[in-house]
Amino acid sequence: MTGDPTNPPLWGVTPRAIHELFDVAQTMSVKAEVTVSAYFVELYNDALVDLFYLLDHGSRGTPPKLDIKVDAKKMVHLRNSVIKEAHTAEELLDLFERGNRERHVGATKMNAESSRSHSIFSILISSRDRATGKISNGKLSLIDLAGSERADKTGATGDRLKEAQSINLSLSALGDVINALSQNEKFIPYRNNKLTQLMQVQIEANF
Repeated sequence: MTGDPTNPPLWGVTPRAIHELFDVAQTMSVKAEVTVSAYFVELYNDALVDLFYLLDHGSRGTPPKLDIKVDAKKMVHLRNSVIKEAHTAEELLDLFERGNRERHVGATKMNAESSRSHSIFSILISSRDRATGKISNGKLSLIDLAGSERADKTGATGDRLKEAQSINLSLSALGDVINALSQNEKFIPYRNNKLTQLMQVQIEANF
């Protein structure tokens, strides 16, 4: 997802997307005022964790409950999440990198520093036409999925095992949604897991 942000030829998906977005925003700036902001969460043991809240507060206090909402245009919103504005690609990438360091990681037999969660970095774009005042909103979500695990290979026990089971259940729910979409079924089981609720628009866009 990240690659080497300091070396453009080795950029991963995230820095490439962020720089491309700001290049487009710069081109649009003649006719529109563009605002870029983002929220960043992880899904850990089926609970949503606000990584930007952790940046601001650490482990102090109790963060607000995050609620997943879908508006009339089918855009997913995360109520009570911390949203941070960025004015340059470098500023947004710095927010991503600092938030990413707050994610849960742990060691298994397969990986010395394994991600124990899925992460969702959502970039919010708002443009206001300078002539008409019309406002348009969009969102780009960059999602880093943890890999599925088999306990007999990873040697997971205790907390690591609980994390692996949660990861596997959410990936199974994602597979069910993709299968339902590919079969053109009327009912798509997005609500079976928070991961698929958060990814709803992104999944639909590919079918």
